[in-house]
Amino acid sequence: MTSTRLLRYCGSVSTRSEASSRLKASGDAVLVERGRPRMLLLSCPCGCQEEFPINLDPRAGPAWRLYEGKYAGISLFPSVWRGSGCKSHYIIWRAKILLFGTNEEEFDTVAPSDELVLLSGAVLAQLSDARLTAFADLADALDAVPWDVLTVCRRLVRSGRAREGTGKQRGAFGKV
Repeated sequence: MTSTRLLRYCGSVSTRSEASSRLKASGDAVLVERGRPRMLLLSCPCGCQEEFPINLDPRAGPAWRLYEGKYAGISLFPSVWRGSGCKSHYIIWRAKILLFGTNEEEFDTVAPSDELVLLSGAVLAQLSDARLTAFADLADALDAVPWDVLTVCRRLVRSGRAREGTGKQRGAFGKV
């Protein structure tokens, strides 16, 4: 089961200590920037009250990608899966936090339908008859949020216009 909460963006600061002082409730987030986005500090959405730093700077190790501005609120890719503490798993997508239980695929049922209609044609045009392409690669090619592209791809599969790989190729798509 997926639980949806709103992400409450509490602004941008230059230090982690400034960010910590702005977090008041579960799902609050503060962007730490020094010349570029460095980290998103999040009050864990599960309610455990822990602050969770999400690295946005690839120079500091594995990093998430932040999408904001034209993307209808903050989105983050890939999902966040805490390896310690509460061990929660969630997606930040279009200023919403989708906190997962046992079924991560439910998230595409909460996607905004109208906003993705135009993206469907562009995604379908990028799909190949001969090979499967990962949804994140399609998103990069289209300058789109990966969660939007995954949702569109899965809807194209359900409508019979695309196919999804299985096993290690799950999340990769091609034309039917």
